[in-house]
Amino acid sequence: MSVRTPFVVVLLLLGATIGCIAPSAVSGDPVATSVAATVAASRPSATPTLPPTPEPTPLPPRLWMSYTSGGETAWWLQDGAVTQTTLPVQPGQYYDYAPANGKILYASHFASKGEGPGNLAVSDLWMVDYPSGTPVMLIPDDIVVEALWTPDGAGFVYILATPETYELRHRLLSGGDTLLASNVAPTWSVSPNGTAVAFTRETGYDVPGAPGLYVVPMDGGPEVMISTEDRHGSGSIDDKPLWSLDGARLALPIFGEFPLKMIVASPDGAFSAPLTFTPELAADPSLGTVPTTILWHPDGIHLVGVGNVPVGEGMGGPSTILLYTLAEDGHTVTAATQVATGYGLIDWNVPGRSVYFVNENGQPALATLP
Repeated sequence: MSVRTPFVVVLLLLGATIGCIAPSAVSGDPVATSVAATVAASRPSATPTLPPTPEPTPLPPRLWMSYTSGGETAWWLQDGAVTQTTLPVQPGQYYDYAPANGKILYASHFASKGEGPGNLAVSDLWMVDYPSGTPVMLIPDDIVVEALWTPDGAGFVYILATPETYELRHRLLSGGDTLLASNVAPTWSVSPNGTAVAFTRETGYDVPGAPGLYVVPMDGGPEVMISTEDRHGSGSIDDKPLWSLDGARLALPIFGEFPLKMIVASPDGAFSAPLTFTPELAADPSLGTVPTTILWHPDGIHLVGVGNVPVGEGMGGPSTILLYTLAEDGHTVTAATQVATGYGLIDWNVPGRSVYFVNENGQPALATLP
């Protein structure tokens, strides 16, 4: 008994102590409440499991040839590699290649005559499978100004010259030809998801209509005017409205006046503004000039562009390819970093990571963004 007595006493005392504490805690004793709150706060909270961020992947392999150029030599772009290749035909004018159907869209001969109010160069239209296939005639008459595939490869969009106007049309390979817009200029492009076409109306082509940038649904619905800027029929033959990959933004180079301009806009017409630069950047001619063309970065706050000031002396040389950072307003450039030197942009390899561009030798090359 003498051995167990202290143990019994300790238990009795401990029970009494607990009995004294418990009522205080229940009755709202501030010390006990504070201790309980501290213990609760010190417990680690459960961290929610976030889904992994998708790793950017290269765009599908594609064929590249300078727009409307001829000859049988082209370039195959795949996973960052550039390979020279020979086409199954010798286009008079190369228009487009669709990864979705593996076909080339081209004219059989170089345009040798003009049609329509503005006497624009026209030719026929063909398609052929790459890397080999039998040519198929799509439009036999010399009435096509330009043509591009829809992203799904199920059809193509083209400009048809008539005696009175220039028509923007959508034709399905399975049949059916839809008029999208009339009195258009040869400055246009198809949205990445294939649901719309952006085009311009411009002075200089002898057709009516208010100058500006427009977007029309691919199914032929009503068009939306998103900018009133007039390009005055100027610029390069490969100038076009420049879509972001998600189709939420557009840019359009304007060469009809000096200094050069670029308009950035939303395709629904809710936003349109000129691309501008902070005063510090604008004072630097190598970094603060409006680019001649751009690729929209998928993060929405960067652009990759080609500066309009040639590197070195004289005109016609290569230019600096830059990564631009945009302010929250979506149209003011706050920083610019050199990426490469070359003549133009081709497309993304891995969106946001690397781009294909035309290097100083006039050939496709790959540049990795900083």
